[in-house]
Amino acid sequence: MAHMRGGIRTTTRSTREKADSDSQSQDWREERAGAPHGNVGQTERFASGLIGGGLLFRSVTRPMSPLSGIAALAGIALVYRSLTGYCPAYHAIGVSTQDKSDTSSLGRRKVHTTRALKIEESVEIDRPAQELYAFWRKLDNLPTVMSQVRSVEVLTDRKSHWVVNTLPGAPTIEWDAEIINDVKNERIGWKTLQGSSVDHAGSVQFHAIAKGRTKVTVSLQYDPPAGPIGAAIAAIFGQAPGRKIASDLERFKQTMESQAPASKS
Repeated sequence: MAHMRGGIRTTTRSTREKADSDSQSQDWREERAGAPHGNVGQTERFASGLIGGGLLFRSVTRPMSPLSGIAALAGIALVYRSLTGYCPAYHAIGVSTQDKSDTSSLGRRKVHTTRALKIEESVEIDRPAQELYAFWRKLDNLPTVMSQVRSVEVLTDRKSHWVVNTLPGAPTIEWDAEIINDVKNERIGWKTLQGSSVDHAGSVQFHAIAKGRTKVTVSLQYDPPAGPIGAAIAAIFGQAPGRKIASDLERFKQTMESQAPASKS
């Protein structure tokens, strides 16, 4: 059964296995027809189609400009890779995101280390670690300081559902995440659940460096929904994830330092 809350669809194991089977059949038909051998994974094809369609729509509904021209070209390229499962750029550099060794169907999900993006950003905040941890641990606070996060729905003490904005004109992306490492006032670690549209894991650490001052470090490793090319397109439109996280941490710093210190009981 598919899971959908307005953004990119997440699937259960049975649906994904069927999709993998259909994809293999399609690859065989394409080879018989003389089409280039597929080198784009199923989830990436789906995300490429959604993002590419959004970029094409954006380009034709805006006044003609160099930026809209870039959006149109990027949209065409993403729609092509979605329909054919083939990316000429991947072929040129010898990359394939059809990971035949992926063990996710056995329940051992992973971030693809050969193409995952790794980000780490830090900021120092004039607030005690316990205050910063308490704000972050209440996950539904995060949309107020994270510009791309539209909403976080807390499902249980450990699990949550996230809705995140992508490129202008493109659909939102959704996933379910689970806290896997929680050390009070020191660290929160998480990972997305199996079947999520964006495979990622990360942590936020709170390190006291002086009385009432804390260094906050966010580490993130993720597989972008449209692969490395999708990340490059995001950078063109000012959505580079490293800069976004750094900007969000500055917003977090301003929010926390503007608040009155918590009263001691």
